[in-house]
Amino acid sequence: MIFKFEEKALKWLADHIMIVVFIAATIVSIAIRFFLKDFLTTDAMWCLLPWYDAIKANGGLGGLGTPVEGLNYSFTYQFFIAVFTYLPINALYCYKIFSCIFDYLLAGAIAYLVYDLASNKKRELALLAFILVSCSPLVFMDSAAWGQCDSIYSFWIVMALIFLRKEKYLPTFIFYGVAFAFKFQAIFVMPFFLFYYFYKRRFSILYFFLIPVMMVVLALPSLVQGRTISEMIHIYTDNTSLHQSLANGYPTFWRVLADGTNFTGEDAYGVLKHAAMAFTVIVLGCLVYAWVKKAVEFTGKNIVIMAFIMTYTTIFFLPAMHERYGFSYEILAIVIAIMVAKTIPLAVGLTCLSLTTYGAYLFNNTTNEWFLSVVNLILYISYMIILNKELIGIEKAEV
Repeated sequence: MIFKFEEKALKWLADHIMIVVFIAATIVSIAIRFFLKDFLTTDAMWCLLPWYDAIKANGGLGGLGTPVEGLNYSFTYQFFIAVFTYLPINALYCYKIFSCIFDYLLAGAIAYLVYDLASNKKRELALLAFILVSCSPLVFMDSAAWGQCDSIYSFWIVMALIFLRKEKYLPTFIFYGVAFAFKFQAIFVMPFFLFYYFYKRRFSILYFFLIPVMMVVLALPSLVQGRTISEMIHIYTDNTSLHQSLANGYPTFWRVLADGTNFTGEDAYGVLKHAAMAFTVIVLGCLVYAWVKKAVEFTGKNIVIMAFIMTYTTIFFLPAMHERYGFSYEILAIVIAIMVAKTIPLAVGLTCLSLTTYGAYLFNNTTNEWFLSVVNLILYISYMIILNKELIGIEKAEV
């Protein structure tokens, strides 16, 4: 026998199951992040905390005009570090809370994108997307454990894609510019935006100038205090030459040539870096040729697929990539897994692969970098086969 109040409670839960699942998943994901709050990485000890102390010593917001030695984060992010110095919160927590806020904004943006793309079960699929992103080990390890800001620039990239799908180009490039203002890794999505411009021919190339405009606007707190645009640019360009090796934790295509113990020196990088860049352009060019030849349409689903393919391709074939550089396309892989069920095992594989590289840094795990690169190559080829069939064979109609 069941009591009447139990029956009412169970009926309410059944009637509001989506709300219950959303609240439960959110609580659990917040708890996970809370448990990771004191995890301290070498990045935090050698970079994040010393930068915080230096900016605080310089006067917080009033000291943004004073360069901090070794600080290679953008002027925009430096502004937020300065804001952190006024908060009565542990410095490490400030970094992590800031990134975790964007974890949920990113999850919300992905949920909206899935809702917008889905033809049926919109609410259920959007909820699933929110849970998969907010509870993804890649996401909470990046922000809550590592204290990194990849969810921040990725959120703005997703927002740009959402508005690109709606053909609202002004907010598209404003949001994309904000992504750049936080992190230069936003450039890995640039090949897709250039392809869209070339193929679609719906907006002027002048829209691309909104990117540096937004970077300058968001850097104003530092610029008005004496920092220069040249310094702002050097933060980005200096980062590209900071590590002179073909791979820096990311299982790149070039690791397939030799194992990680023999292929990290400056000589190998010096010999192959330009060839690797040229080869990346060739692969991207082949994709563009195939898609133009087959007259692939820019449906909402296709936009996400092509953005994913071109970003994955760029990072996979470029030299000197770090383990976290794949974050943006790994997030898009969640959307694709929901829309193209055949890619679910591949999305799981991408997650496991990246977690392995994260573990090598965070916990000093020993990895076979050659083997990881072979796995990544298999995943890449599998994605290319499945998704290009999807692009070429898809109905000429909106998803």
